[in-house]
Amino acid sequence: MNTLIPSQPAAGVLQLTLHRPQARNAFNHEMLQEIRQAFEAAAADASIRVVVLAATGEHFCAGGDIEWMKNILSGSAQHQREHAQGIADMYRAVYALPQPLVAYVQGNAMGGGLGLVCCADVVVCESTAKFALSETRLGIVPAAISPFLVASLGARQATQLALLGAVVDAVTAQTLGLVTHVCSAEQGARKLEEVQHSLLLGAPGAQRQTKALLRGISVQAPGEAIYAKAVDALVHAWSQPEAVEGFNAFLHKAKPAWRQ
Repeated sequence: MNTLIPSQPAAGVLQLTLHRPQARNAFNHEMLQEIRQAFEAAAADASIRVVVLAATGEHFCAGGDIEWMKNILSGSAQHQREHAQGIADMYRAVYALPQPLVAYVQGNAMGGGLGLVCCADVVVCESTAKFALSETRLGIVPAAISPFLVASLGARQATQLALLGAVVDAVTAQTLGLVTHVCSAEQGARKLEEVQHSLLLGAPGAQRQTKALLRGISVQAPGEAIYAKAVDALVHAWSQPEAVEGFNAFLHKAKPAWRQ
């Protein structure tokens, strides 16, 4: 089963649609690979002017699939590192896309789903959308998305969002700078078309150069050392007893020891 559906809603526009609606479009190994490969291919295709990242079903992306994550935690250190690197490589491919990237968000964008939002240049979301980084409540760390989280929001906003773990609504997400456009579900398709049209008015070469320039001069732009540090942090977090307890508590609807 394909977990990512490509389509071409308009000339020069590639839409990549997350397709695991039964799991709220949560990541598994197959989806990570398909996303990375699709973005790497899009980056090399000069005919693609704009990429849209969307999702089927009621929710954008719930982050990592819990059963898949539990399997990772029960594996060897090497097994964990391979998966951590795979997650990091996927985000890196999305963030490195030279063309403008638009994300369309409905429902929930949690954890790793919020990480995808941080990689986008323009984010259109429905007014009922919700965002959260709840990793610390599960005893783990939002390590793989941390370079893109900080690059998108700045250190303070990223830190408070990650430490609090609270759900924020669309208006708050826009205030934080996570979202650029908020609209009703009925207006969503039209707003997305408007954004696509605006982007297609720009010269593609100039847009690529502009995106590369602005990201390159950002003091928070992730580099090789930051990517490696994020992978190390994720593997370390997965190896801690808190991670095992947090996931088990979540699966059994119980309270972990640290929660009063």
